Amino acid sequence: MKKILIGIVIGFVVIIGGCAALFGAGVSSVDKAVKEVEQQTVKEDTKVQEMVKDIKWEVKKDQFSTKIVGIFENTSDEVLDYVEFNYKLIDSEGTVIENSFTNETEVNPGEKRKIEIMCIENDFEKYEIEAKSTAL
Repeated sequence: MKKILIGIVIGFVVIIGGCAALFGAGVSSVDKAVKEVEQQTVKEDTKVQEMVKDIKWEVKKDQFSTKIVGIFENTSDEVLDYVEFNYKLIDSEGTVIENSFTNETEVNPGEKRKIEIMCIENDFEKYEIEAKSTAL
């Protein structure tokens, strides 16, 4: 009876140890995949930010609306799956009075897109626009 009990305990320890090893290997591969995605995101964001810094933004106001307009060009040799333009409108006291984003998808190499940021607020002193390649 003792031998059977010892055998069960040893089997249980081996099973638990094996599961822990498999779990550890799984966690390690997930960590590696997450790091690869983070590195790729930084690379893509850097590429998009380089393209965006060449945009000549123009504020267009009329009787009923205000928008900030610019032309974005994909100067890379790859399709950009997603580009997000985050913007802030800032009043004369330095307070952010509007903060939102617009986006473009599937921008082919060499393709130009007209970016229009529709502003809810009309009375702002300055604006800031940044871009990134993911929604995360």
